Amino acid sequence: MKRVLIFSENNLLIKSWSSALSPIYQISKLDDIDSEFTADAVIIDSQKIDSNNSLLSNFSYKSTRFLIVGSNWPENNQINALIQGAAGYCEASESPKLMIQALEQILKGDIWIQRLLVPKVIGSLMKIKTSEVEAKKNSSSSKLFESLSSREMDVAKMIQAGKNNKTIASSLYISERTVKAHLTSIFKKLNIPSRLHLAVFIKELS
Repeated sequence: MKRVLIFSENNLLIKSWSSALSPIYQISKLDDIDSEFTADAVIIDSQKIDSNNSLLSNFSYKSTRFLIVGSNWPENNQINALIQGAAGYCEASESPKLMIQALEQILKGDIWIQRLLVPKVIGSLMKIKTSEVEAKKNSSSSKLFESLSSREMDVAKMIQAGKNNKTIASSLYISERTVKAHLTSIFKKLNIPSRLHLAVFIKELS
């Protein structure tokens, strides 16, 4: 059973999400996100981020997936969180069915966010002028990409085209677990934290 931690002081949120997810996942409350912990996913109350913006730096931590929950959290905040490596955003008041679906999606390696925000996230990533982005424009980026296996390149290109893990698995005649394993390897080889960053990386090469 996969382990999911909830980082929040909102007892109503903790109760509703725990009730919806506990039949499928091992649910616990996370008291200190800066401490050592092991989890497949962490659900973070958006109010925690609002009160401590430095929490955004945790989103590329380990192999843990981070899902932010909130109440009408601003779109700009959602976009920024995705840029920092969060796996998605979900309204705290969603139905139990959607809560489960959101967690299933991010644990598969996909993102959970309003579809209309995806191009905005990619657009924002493209506009970031940092040394990391600049580095991806030089020849070393091509060498890094060439370090991928042919199958990893296939997966990467399909990610850049906006395909989800299920579609990639079906197209390449492999399992979703294998797709996830390829993505883990790709992220490590290219030193990037998420599929959105991967899409930008490839676009920068073109």
